[in-house]
Amino acid sequence: MINHPYYKVVAVFLLTMMVAGACSTGTAPEATVSSARAQSVQSSTSEINRALVTLATNTSTIPGDYRIGPEDLLQITLYNVAGDTSLTANADARLTPRTAIVRVSQQGLLSLPLVGEIKASGMTVSELESTLRKKYEKYIYQPEVGVLVTEYKQRVSVIGAAVKTGVFELTGPKTVIDIVAMAGGVTEKAGTQVHIYREGPNGRETHVIDLLALASNASMINAENAGLITMPVQAGDVINILPAGTFFVDGAVKNPGPYPLGRRYSLSQALATAGGVDRDLYSSDITIFRKKTSGAEPISIDLNKVVDGAGVDPEIEAGDVILVPINTAKYVYFKIFGQILGWGTSIAGVAAWSGS
Repeated sequence: MINHPYYKVVAVFLLTMMVAGACSTGTAPEATVSSARAQSVQSSTSEINRALVTLATNTSTIPGDYRIGPEDLLQITLYNVAGDTSLTANADARLTPRTAIVRVSQQGLLSLPLVGEIKASGMTVSELESTLRKKYEKYIYQPEVGVLVTEYKQRVSVIGAAVKTGVFELTGPKTVIDIVAMAGGVTEKAGTQVHIYREGPNGRETHVIDLLALASNASMINAENAGLITMPVQAGDVINILPAGTFFVDGAVKNPGPYPLGRRYSLSQALATAGGVDRDLYSSDITIFRKKTSGAEPISIDLNKVVDGAGVDPEIEAGDVILVPINTAKYVYFKIFGQILGWGTSIAGVAAWSGS
């Protein structure tokens, strides 16, 4: 009886009425979902690594900004030390340069004749020269001092989502971007931020670089953040490439499950990453459950308004759970009615059946 032509006519009539009703309330066009999927970047790892190479090539450390660290080897020269006065009557000729080769201790100290121990770690070359001039003024008239770093022995650590983590020994002035590039770049588990932890004069300091912002928009390199990009590393710095957070998608989507938040995602992009909504089953009333100190806060979003441009497409945060409800009427119509009448479980199946 189910295959009787009469039942086919009734079924096609019911389908026409329900599709018309669905169109009147608005549904997300498949073209729009496909467009969002095309715009969604599945992985930002390669673009970030390309940006690292470019930045490392186009930026360099100014040697004068290099800060001396433990185990660096220094050549220190005093240029106007009085020499043997019996050799010449010329006063200028009696001034003989004296050179000393000294290594900075693990504690960051230098031990020099006359002046004893001096804290050198953390100083630039020019700062150390100025300090030594003041120290030697007690013993030498108008001392002139030159400092040259002949061997760099600083060590910095790289942790987090880098290809190679561990301790890196420096062979010269390096920037933060140089070190990340030396570590092989970031892995697919990396997020968009690099944190630099440093012991400053007032305790621990934290500096943040947004890699994806720099990778996607070179114009974002300005006077405020250029200093971070070209910032020379210092002895003991810890460079942490933060792993990406995770968001979860469940309900009427093609591929529910957890996804890494390796870049900035809007709601529509997050849904596209999960394969898009199942247009045969989804309800437009989406809920985002967001972690708060007081618990999970539900955020209600009308996806149809987002697609139409009449609503805000919110940014997804780490830990968000996106729930796309299943429309009960659609489920009954397509999954149950469709199986009973033999037209399949989708709009395409209904169309094919009605045309038979």
